[in-house]
This record gives sequence, C-alpha cells and structure tokens, in this order.
Amino acid sequence: MPYVELHCHSSFSFLDGASHPIELAHAAAEHGHSALAITDHDGLHGAMELAQAAKPLGLRTIVGAELTLDDSSHITLLCQDRTGYGNLCRLITKAHEGTRERPTEPTPPSVPLEEVERQAAGLVCLSGCAQDGAVGGRVDRELHAEAALVARRLLRAFGPDRFRIELQRPFARRDRRRNRHLAQLAERLGVPCVATGDVHAHARDRVQLQDAFVAVRTGTTLDESEPLRRGNSAHVLASPEAMTARFADHPDAVEESGRLAERLGFDLTSDLGYRYPGSEDGSADRRLAALCRDLLATRYSGRGTRAAAERRLEEELAIIRSLGLSGFFLLHRDLLELAREVAAEVRGPDSARSLLPPGRGRGSSVSSIVCYLTGLSHVDPVENELFLGRFLNEELTALPDIDLDFPRDIRDVLIPRVHERYGHDKSALVAAFATYQVRSAVRDFGKALGLPPGEVERAARSADPFGAHDVDRYLGEAIGRRRAASARWQALVRLVRDAWGLARHVSQHPGGMVISTQPLNEICPIQPAAMTGRQMVQWDKESCADAGFLKIDLLGLGMLSAVERCVDEIARVRGERIDLSRIAYDDGRVYAEIQAAETMGVFQIESRAQMQMLKRTRPESLDDLTVQVALVRPGPIQGGAVHPYIERRKALRADPSYEVPYDHPSLEPVLRDTLGAIVFQDQVIEVAMAFAGFSPGEAEGLRRAMSRARSEAAMRSYSWASRALASPRRTRPPSACSPTSRRGCACTTARSSCAPS
Repeated sequence: MPYVELHCHSSFSFLDGASHPIELAHAAAEHGHSALAITDHDGLHGAMELAQAAKPLGLRTIVGAELTLDDSSHITLLCQDRTGYGNLCRLITKAHEGTRERPTEPTPPSVPLEEVERQAAGLVCLSGCAQDGAVGGRVDRELHAEAALVARRLLRAFGPDRFRIELQRPFARRDRRRNRHLAQLAERLGVPCVATGDVHAHARDRVQLQDAFVAVRTGTTLDESEPLRRGNSAHVLASPEAMTARFADHPDAVEESGRLAERLGFDLTSDLGYRYPGSEDGSADRRLAALCRDLLATRYSGRGTRAAAERRLEEELAIIRSLGLSGFFLLHRDLLELAREVAAEVRGPDSARSLLPPGRGRGSSVSSIVCYLTGLSHVDPVENELFLGRFLNEELTALPDIDLDFPRDIRDVLIPRVHERYGHDKSALVAAFATYQVRSAVRDFGKALGLPPGEVERAARSADPFGAHDVDRYLGEAIGRRRAASARWQALVRLVRDAWGLARHVSQHPGGMVISTQPLNEICPIQPAAMTGRQMVQWDKESCADAGFLKIDLLGLGMLSAVERCVDEIARVRGERIDLSRIAYDDGRVYAEIQAAETMGVFQIESRAQMQMLKRTRPESLDDLTVQVALVRPGPIQGGAVHPYIERRKALRADPSYEVPYDHPSLEPVLRDTLGAIVFQDQVIEVAMAFAGFSPGEAEGLRRAMSRARSEAAMRSYSWASRALASPRRTRPPSACSPTSRRGCACTTARSSCAPS
C-alpha cells in the first residue's frame, strides 16, 4: 500500500503549523497522495477548510486531532466513522473545559487519559509524536516502563484493530534507536507500527516561518528559541516515494499507513447529519406561504407594485420549497418575535423607543420579499429592484445568511434568551480567526528577529493594512532604504508575506450563533469564549456554511443604541415621539452638509477616509451614498474601482451628455449605477451571469471563491475550461448579449448561450 500522511498540522495549530489547509491540499495532490489527515492541536478548526479544498482535487480528507493529555503528552486520534467523529468532538470539548476560568490568562487544553478510554469507540489511536508523544516521548527520555504502561492502557481502550505505535523520523539524535525500541514494544503488544511525518508545512519555503512561529509562541527571539526549533525540513509534506525512502528500515510501517487510511472512511462533507429546529416540519411550506400572502395583502394594499410583488413572492416561495428552506425562514421569524419580547422588556412599555423595530436586517437578505414581509428586513426589494441571486438561488449549496442588527442592550439580553429557548448544549456562538495582517506580522516577527523595537513599531504603523505586496516600500520609507535592504530586515519581509492571512488565534464572532436539534458537541467541538458564560463552536462562518449549519447573526450595533438614546432624549426634552420610518430621503440640506463632509458622528461616513471621499464624489441621493460607503473598502480599493468611478462622476457633472465607458456592452445594465466599476458583491454575480453565461448558483460560487482567503485555485475552478469539463454539453463560452436584447434573452437565468427568447 502506498504511504498516506496521517499526522499533519495546518496553520490552525496556532503559531505552529505554517501552511493553510488549502495549501496543504494542493501540495498533497501534486505529490500524488490519495488522502491526507489533518491533526491540529486540540481542535478541528481547519478540518472543514481542508475537506472543502481537497474534494475537488480527488484527495480524501481524514479527520483527526493531536490531543493533549493532562500530563502534557500527545496522542493522535483519527475518525473511523460517525461515532468516532462524535467522540472526538466530545473529547476536544472536554479538553477545553475550564480553559477560560481566568479570561485574561487562558490555560492550555488537556484531557485525562481516563476520559479518552471512555470515549474510544469509532476512533483510531496513534501513540503520538517523537518528542511529546504519550509513548514515543517516554521512550525518547528512556522511560521504557512508563511507555509500555501507557501503551497497554491505550491498547485496552482501542483494541488491537484501532491502536498503532507511531514511528517518526525528524532526523534528530537517537531517531533510529527510538524507532527500534518502539517497534520492539509494538511486537510485544501484538500491534503494527505506522509511519507518519508530523507535517507542519506544505513546502520548504515555509520552514523559516515555522521557526519564527516557535519564537512568537514562546515570546523569545529566534536565537533564544533555537533549542526548541526543529532545525531541518523533515516536517515538510513529502511525496509517498520520499517517505518510503525515509522509512526504508520500517517498510511495514509505511504500508500500514495506507492500509489504515483505507479504513478511515468518515467524510466531513457528507456525514455530519446536522439539523436545525424546524428543518423537518412537514407543514412549513404551507405555513410560510399562508403567512407571507396574508402579510403581502396588508403591506401592498392599494400600491401599484402589488402585482409585481405577488409574482416575486410566488417565484421566491417556489425556490424556498425546492430547497426545503421554509423551516429556516419560520425559525428566523420566531427569533424575531423573541427579539420583540426582549425589546419590550428592555425598553419598557412607555418608552419612545417602543415605536422602533427590535432590530434591522441588512446584507443580501434585504433582496428577499419573504424577509421583507416577515419583518426580517425593512427594505422593499420590489420598489428598490434588488437582485435576489446572491441571497437565494436554485443551486444554493449552503444556508442563506441573514444579518440582524440590534441595539447593544437588546442584543446582550437576547443571546442568553436564545440559549434558554433552544438549550445551552444546542446553541453556541460561531468562531472567528484573527489572521496575520501586515502590521501584526511586522510586530511579531520583528521581535522574533531581534530587530530594534522602535524601528519595528515605526515600520508597522507605516505599513498598508490591506496587503503584503508593498512591504519593501513601506519599510524603506519608515527606516531608510539602505537599512531596509539588510539581510535581517529582508527576512522580515519574507516572513510577513508568508504569514499574511494565516490564522494567529481564535476568537468569537460578533454575534453569529449556531442552533441545532442535537447536542452541538457531537457535531463540532465547543470551547469557551473569552466573555464569561459564552461558548463557541470551533468553526468560523465559512466552515459553518460549508457544514450546512444554520448561522443566525445577532449583531450589536453601537449606532443603533445611539439612535435609540436620541429618540428617548427628544421625547424627554421636546415631548415628541419620532417615527424613523417616515424620514424623507431627499432633503437637500442634508446632502449639502454631506457633500461638504460635515459628517462627524454620522454612521458609516464619519471616518477620515470617508470624509475625503465625500468631497470628491459629492453624493446627491441615497443611491449615491450607498456607492460612496462601499467604495471605501478593501475590495474596491484593491480592485481599482475607486479612481474610475470618481473620474466618471466628475465628467458627468461637467457634461451630462458624457457617455460612461463599459468594458463590454453586456455590462452596462449591470454596472450602470456604479458607472462601469464593480463595487458591490452582487455585481460580481450579475457580471458573471451577463458576460459569461453563469447560472445564479455558479456565479454565487465564484463570488464566494473570490471572498475567501488564498482562493486563487478556487477561482480558477470556475474558468471556462473547468466548467466545460464539469458539464460536457458546453462546447463554447456563451456570447454576451447586447443592451437592446438583454431583456429578451435567457442569459441571466439559463445555462445556455445568450440568444433572444
């Protein structure tokens, strides 16, 4: 059997692994591996990332973790089936219990061996790494009797079919001797040995970054951390042939890795079995349709857009029925009703704030008429001609995302109330990962390299926070070009570029919650959040979406709190209750102040960058303001959308007959509002549909690939060649339609090439 890597750490082994799971997946496929295990320290934070990246490459993902025991030694656990995965999640959850009893001083996770023995079903156990393994580490320290005792306990817990003695060759002193002793112990116990690589990087050029991570993790410099570093590149992912040669004196251990991998059949992308409350309600379709039709009759009574609203509602309900999402929308409706109860308690019955809704929807969900009718959104998608495809389409592969903003005092009460309603074991916050940006990387690695602290801080403050491509230039401006060209400062540049976008540590999402019908610690490990009394799953919003989790965003917005205080204060001082739903959006005096950048304290347009941009774009309507706010974001800035929009807007003011240039005639209807520049994520979808003939689902997949870190390979999978291979019926790219034929063509809804209908 060919070698399979069963011990691999990604960057989600925080400050230890030096490669993103996507990089590991592509490197493994290039090396010819058939499968790859992910075994990060005490967590599954990156497991879904690897599974999603590996599947299109024909690479099978083996889910596991390197678990820390309460004596600080490690064992490697791999999931054989769904039972084993549930037990691994429970063990990791147990390891993190109590780690946040002192929020500012978290303790390392660990679990007693007795707990592992109780939760062994469905798991395969490897005896641990060379230096810190529960068995190998003791052999390395000449504690042979203790090593044998621990090995026998693990053998009793897992049985001879699911316990293996792990052999590694990090090319350190006593490697061969340690492996001989371990092989003899395995023979006495009657179990096979298995070879592993203890991988921490996907390529040799990440070895220096892994060394730097050791220094950052230990709070030392590279010189001081030298005894703790690996000192070579044995921890880099190697080909099966190279690993076979490395373990030439243990060929059976190499073949055992392949045999064992064949038995590890759990598939994270299909075997989770997650369900959200209401997902199996057979009456959900009927109940949602009846609710929306009744609300539409009231909301659109006497309005000229009623017929269009009815058509849109029926189309949307058909999509929702086909996707089985009626229970999803009813659950959100129930949560909104719970929020109304909480808001009434927090505000009090006689408060002027009682006229205000408990929260407000935003994001792509405002394009849904179902969200509008059920109160999840306060924007009429029919009147505002909003595009639905990003939020909801027939090819949707993940649950839609509904963002709800609340005043902070309401949200702080609402989150515990959600736990009470659905159960503390079945609800948790979503994780978020603090990733290395240029400034944080300069500070961390500058210290690790022993560079002068004052110069490091000056360099960090001068750096562009949005990207790592111009680090050289910013260093030269901060400390002088001659000094920045020195070997140590250039080493800092390389480390910053390699680390950019990799996870540094885990934190909690501002308000995303996961709700399940079964205990969450059987589906994804849970760990305490920094805030007392709160807990979070180990996946971020992207991995939760890939898992099919229902993520509810209950976000606290400080400006909503400020608005509510203003409403109360106006009522107290002037005796007047303000209804914010009746504010006019065309007040010329307001826009005059905005154009003059008199916007201190005005939400979304109060930053220095926004004020500078206001004087150049001079917005005259709410639509103009929407574009203005979106322009001052990393995407439009890096994508080069800002300058063309400003110049074309300036040209239109000078000459109303100015014709805006478009890269192709088919893009004019899509990009007319932003003067030919792609500013909004929805426009990415519409451009792909209008220009390249993508279906709504394919276009949404491309948008998601563009929004993910290190996603060049994912974006390339949406190229014409890749799509043609996936759908052999497509023989050529669809031709784009002309502006005059667009209304009568099928390109925005069908997969066929554009032609007048």
